[in-house]
Amino acid sequence: MTPLLISLRQSLPAFLAAISLCSICSCTLDQGAAGSGVKKSTAPSPSSNPGSYKKAYRTENPNHVISPFPPHNLIDISKNPKTGEPFKKGDFAKDPSNGQIFRIP
Repeated sequence: MTPLLISLRQSLPAFLAAISLCSICSCTLDQGAAGSGVKKSTAPSPSSNPGSYKKAYRTENPNHVISPFPPHNLIDISKNPKTGEPFKKGDFAKDPSNGQIFRIP
């Protein structure tokens, strides 16, 4: 046999293995794409314009506000779960029933 035939026989399996490995990697990168059944979630972040968010409504109790979104739930703002401190005027909060973000009045 000629050296050229031997090198082709050795490189062809390596080439096929590389192609199959690339196709496996590309399949794992597509997970979470539309139709795959995996839901990608992104945390909502406040935009650079805080005025674009609705403002909650004050109540007689300073530790509660009424959500500006239906069903207009009473939201306890006495303790921010991230900081452990009370929410302050202008802070962003999230209505747990519908996931909508609003500003504290």
